[in-house]
Amino acid sequence: MADSEFEAALDPVARRMERVKLPVSFLRDLLRTAGEIQLGEAAMRWAGMPNKNERAVLTEALDALAAAGFLERTGKETWIVVRPAE
Repeated sequence: MADSEFEAALDPVARRMERVKLPVSFLRDLLRTAGEIQLGEAAMRWAGMPNKNERAVLTEALDALAAAGFLERTGKETWIVVRPAE
């Protein structure tokens, strides 16, 4: 069970995040430090040279956060932070 609203928002993709080792802490920090999140830049920060599966999971996680009101999608691969993670 999720400890916070932020983690609850990621529940639908938690298993996939585990498989590719995408830490919740990375996403939490990303929301704290970024005004605009670009998929390519975020993926490079997290995975170095991300493969298509890693990029897909990161996209799903960011979309889950957008659905929960933490982000707003502004383009095909961009989001802006609406409210930071608690």
